[in-house]
Amino acid sequence: MWITGRHPVEELLSASIQRPGRILLSESLPAETRKTFRDRSDAAGIPCLTCPKEEWERKTGDRGGSGIAAELGEYRYADLHDWIAAVPVRATVFLLDGITDPQNLGAILRSARAFGLSGVIVPKDRSCPVTAAVFRASAGAAAHVPIVMVTNLSRAVETLQENGFWLYTATGDGETDVSSLVPAARTGIVLGSEEHGIRRLVREKCDGSVRIPMEHGVDSLNVGVTAGILAFHLRARRQP
Repeated sequence: MWITGRHPVEELLSASIQRPGRILLSESLPAETRKTFRDRSDAAGIPCLTCPKEEWERKTGDRGGSGIAAELGEYRYADLHDWIAAVPVRATVFLLDGITDPQNLGAILRSARAFGLSGVIVPKDRSCPVTAAVFRASAGAAAHVPIVMVTNLSRAVETLQENGFWLYTATGDGETDVSSLVPAARTGIVLGSEEHGIRRLVREKCDGSVRIPMEHGVDSLNVGVTAGILAFHLRARRQP
């Protein structure tokens, strides 16, 4: 897939998790911009090619775009057991149940990077894959945040618990106000879709639930907004 846009491509060039196969620049870009990206590509050992604007648009499928693109092969999802072995003693993770909108997934990844989460776990089914749209919505965070894909989210909850994680669901009627939650050294928050929420089996396996206090008459927030608020509070309440 082609990732277009100056900032997402810059993030890919600085990332170690995902590595583009090549950078493609449009001849319509200013010479200084082309030189900047050629130099950065050379430093990263990634081929950088330049082509006419019409060819750039045809290859990338981005009409009237930025003129800067990175070609990324199959997105490399992390393995759950490998990820657990690599994360530090203190770690926070989001688990996503039924998040199918690329804009929401991108927003969640952006918050995960901004507030220092160790990763995001998604199920193989009923989940948005990492696409070019997700990269753009995440402002390049998809190149840095480890994304773990699992076959069974309920079983993943059990595996995390066996490795010292305390898991909470984020619901409107959660038991604990998130501002008063003292997260464990290893904490996970399950986020569900606005349409279907979190599946019963996943809810039942978690250790508790949290809520975001809101004014009367407001039932819920967009899941991307919810993720940002939760990620901020988890970092603010994290024990040293």
